[in-house]
Amino acid sequence: MKSALLFCLILLLGACATTPYSHYRAAKSDGSGYKEIALDSTSYRVQFKLRGNQRTAAHNYALQRAAELTLAAGYDWFIVSKQKRRLIDTRENTAEHPQTISTRRCGLLGCQTQTYRTDQNDPLDMQEQENYTLVLLDIHMGRGIRPEKNSYDAQETWDRFSQREK
Repeated sequence: MKSALLFCLILLLGACATTPYSHYRAAKSDGSGYKEIALDSTSYRVQFKLRGNQRTAAHNYALQRAAELTLAAGYDWFIVSKQKRRLIDTRENTAEHPQTISTRRCGLLGCQTQTYRTDQNDPLDMQEQENYTLVLLDIHMGRGIRPEKNSYDAQETWDRFSQREK
């Protein structure tokens, strides 16, 4: 009886164990994750998008993806030739930018237009309000002696940033 109870307890605890959530993944339907496009045979534009204001994390994930691409292509290092970091606010109806709605009513004697602003605290407004951090890196990959400025060793960068996922 005790062994059956112990077995059930172990089974229950094992079922509750989950793998930790990882932000480092290919972009999903909402766009969060990484994407890349080849600019030429040794250059890529790497994009990483995260929910919230997470500039440092998004930048580190973009570097991790750049290192992964560099290693997969058989190169030793990469240079970041251009980078952009942006906070994208998807909230349309805020105090700074309230949404304006116009209605037009027409009758026999003419038309009348009425314009009003919606209340940002409207309980019927089910619009999802969130923001994203977007990081874009243009990278150029190479072999051999690594340039000093804006360059990263691909293996060191991969090892450094992939450790946080474990």
